[in-house]
Amino acid sequence: MSQMAFSSGVRQMVCTPHGVAGDLHLLQRIQKIEQSVMRLNQLFAHEELALTAYGGMELLCNDQLEQTLRDGAVLTLANSSYLLLETPFDERLSKIEYQMQMVKRYGFRPILAHPERYVWVQRNPECLSDWFDQGIVLQLNKGSVLGDFGRTCQRTAIWALNHGLIHILSSDAHNAQRRTPSFRRLYSFMMQYYSPSYAELLLSKNPECILKNQLVLGMSDDNIK
Repeated sequence: MSQMAFSSGVRQMVCTPHGVAGDLHLLQRIQKIEQSVMRLNQLFAHEELALTAYGGMELLCNDQLEQTLRDGAVLTLANSSYLLLETPFDERLSKIEYQMQMVKRYGFRPILAHPERYVWVQRNPECLSDWFDQGIVLQLNKGSVLGDFGRTCQRTAIWALNHGLIHILSSDAHNAQRRTPSFRRLYSFMMQYYSPSYAELLLSKNPECILKNQLVLGMSDDNIK
C-alpha cells in the first residue's frame, strides 16, 4: 500500500485506524498505533522509500465522546490539534453538529470524515455550508468522488466540491485491492473537472497545513473551475 501511495505522488501520509469513543482499551490502541507508525517509518528507511508516516485515528463519535475527550484518550493527526471524527451514517444533523462543537470546546479542530456518506447530509447537503462557516473541516472520500460508493454519495460529494465546501480529499484507504491509497484516478478527475489550484488546495496545501498544525484554507468560487 505504501509503494502504491508513493507511486501516485504521496510523500507524507497520516495513518488513521478506527477508534471508538468510550472504548476501555482506547489508550492501549493509541499506543499500538504510535508504535506501528514508528516501525513503518523504520521500514521505509530500510527500503529507501522517501515516504513518511504519521500517527492518527478516525474516532467514531457516540454518547461517550465527551468522557473520551475529557480523559484525553484521542490521537490527533500528526500530533496536531486536528482530530479526525466520524459518526454513524444515520446520525441526525443536530447531533453531528453538537459533537463537532463539543470537540472544539475541548481545544481540538474537528475534521468530519466523509460527510457525503451520511444519510441526512445526502438529504440536506446545505448543512455543509453552515458547518464550513463554523470552522468544521470537511473531508471527502476519494471513492465517493469517483462513484465507488454509489450515485447518491457521488452526487453529494460533487455538490460539495462545486460549492467550495470541502477542505481535504482523502484516500480512506483500507487495502491494496479496492479501497487503495493511490491518488492517480482522483487527481486525473480533479484536473479534468476543476481548476489546478483547487486540486492543489485539497490534495496538497490543506493536508500540509494539518501536518504543520496551521489553519486550513478555503477556495474562492472563481478558482474552483
